Amino acid sequence: MKTLVVMNEKGGVGKTNIVAHAAWFFAERFRTLVVDLDQQANLTTTLGAHLAAVETVDLFAEATAVPPRGPLTVTRSTRELLGVEGVDRRCIEVFRDSLRLNGPAYDVCVVDTPPALTNRTFGALLAADAVLAPIGINDYSIQGIAELLRAIKGVSSHYKRPEPLFLGLLPSIFDRKSRRERELFESLAEQAGKLLFPGVVAKRDAYAKAASDSEPVWHQKGSAAREAAAEIRGVFETVEKRMRLRA
Repeated sequence: MKTLVVMNEKGGVGKTNIVAHAAWFFAERFRTLVVDLDQQANLTTTLGAHLAAVETVDLFAEATAVPPRGPLTVTRSTRELLGVEGVDRRCIEVFRDSLRLNGPAYDVCVVDTPPALTNRTFGALLAADAVLAPIGINDYSIQGIAELLRAIKGVSSHYKRPEPLFLGLLPSIFDRKSRRERELFESLAEQAGKLLFPGVVAKRDAYAKAASDSEPVWHQKGSAAREAAAEIRGVFETVEKRMRLRA
C-alpha cells in the first residue's frame, strides 16, 4: 500500500474537494483506504456512503485494522480526534503502525489532514510515501509554504526515515478571471516554479455540486462538468504516475 498525504496548515484551500476526488478516482482501479484526520469531518460527510466501522481516532490508540467495505473505505472523523493533541507523542508512531497493518488489504491510502501542524499531521507525514500540498492563490497561503516544507523535512529527520516524495504545490480554487490571482500565480511560478505541481484546480461550481451530491464531477452532465472532470482527473493521473501505482 502506498500512502498519499494531502496537507496544508492553511484552511480554505479546497483540500476536502481534492481528497474526495482522489478517493473516487483511485477507487476506480485500486483498493482504496481514506483516512479523515480533520475534526471538521467534511470529508466524512462527503464520503459517508463508504464509512468503515472504525473511527480515525482508533488508529492513534493502537495498531488497528480497517476492514474493507468495497473498493473505497473511509475511517470516520469525530471530535475525539482533538484529544490526540493532548496525549503522548508516541501516538504518531502508533498511527504509522496502523497504516502499515492495513497494507495487505489496500493498494492506496489517502490521508486528509487538519489545517494545522499537529500530532495528527505529523503521524500522517511519518506514514507518507508522497505529499501533495493544495494552496490558495493569495498572499497568506503562499507565505505558509516554507513552514509546510520544514514540517515534511523535520518529521523525516526526527524519525530517521527517508523523506516522502513531494509531489508539489497544487494551486486550488484558482479564479482564472481574477487579475489579482493571475498576477499572484505568475509570482508564485517565479518564486517556486520547481515546487509547483503541473496542474491546477480552478474555482468551479461543479466542485461544490460534487460535494453536495457526494459524487465526483465526472458523474455530472454538461460542458462545465466535463471541463472540471478533465482538469481534476488529469491531476490524479499525474499523481498515479509519479507515485508509480500499478492497477
